[in-house]
Amino acid sequence: MSKGLGRIQRGCLRVIEEYEAAGKRPTMLNIASEVYRVRPDRLSDAQHVATRRALTSLWQKGLVSGQGNIQFAPERPQRLTDERSCTDGG
Repeated sequence: MSKGLGRIQRGCLRVIEEYEAAGKRPTMLNIASEVYRVRPDRLSDAQHVATRRALTSLWQKGLVSGQGNIQFAPERPQRLTDERSCTDGG
């Protein structure tokens, strides 16, 4: 049995409600940066993924209206080290 919404999910809902009250639509990066209290360009990959998962879960539960209202950032490109590991014959 679920214990309810997690910290990131609650933070996402709070940010979305604040933006809607101001008549604005937040992007996924707006939400993540406010939940984690960092600038959007300082978000880690883990924070980005956790926010995406939280928003997807909220959407599945019907607590947000869908990805049409949340602008998901395009996938981040792989880092050079990731590309090297794929081409090193490994």
